[in-house]
Amino acid sequence: MKKNVLLLVLLLPFYGKSQITVQTYAGNKEAEVLGIYNKDFNHKWNYFASGTIAYDYDAKKVNPEIYQNINYGVGKNWGVSAGVHISREDIMPSVGVAYGKENDVFSINVFPALTYSTDAKNFGLGLYTLLEYTPKINEKLNFYSMLIVESDFSFKEHQSSSQVIRI
Repeated sequence: MKKNVLLLVLLLPFYGKSQITVQTYAGNKEAEVLGIYNKDFNHKWNYFASGTIAYDYDAKKVNPEIYQNINYGVGKNWGVSAGVHISREDIMPSVGVAYGKENDVFSINVFPALTYSTDAKNFGLGLYTLLEYTPKINEKLNFYSMLIVESDFSFKEHQSSSQVIRI
């Protein structure tokens, strides 16, 4: 049952009429496919999702996971957020704040939140940050760079972190 729910949640962000960013890259420990979906429903509501399917070279395992949340704007670029991070190891619902700002060249999304690990039965703090910088090089080409920083902490110890840099 848990695997079927995970598959459904992974596919959910890829349905809709909005820009979907799909990227594939390989690192020194794993290869990964990343999908990002960000949709504004009106001036107040926004849905954001980041899903990955990673292949660990050493363990020879595929690990799907998704981070998604719904945001309600309460001020310029600020909002309240509720979401869930689902991976093979854990399901972590969260509530927190959201900050997002975007123009033609730069975008930033930051989601600090209070989380709950259903596996460890612990509350903690989580932070998901996505930065993208895409200045125009000429009429046909843009430079693209991306930074994703994700960290989860229980109130006793660091649980997990990941960083993705893409140029």
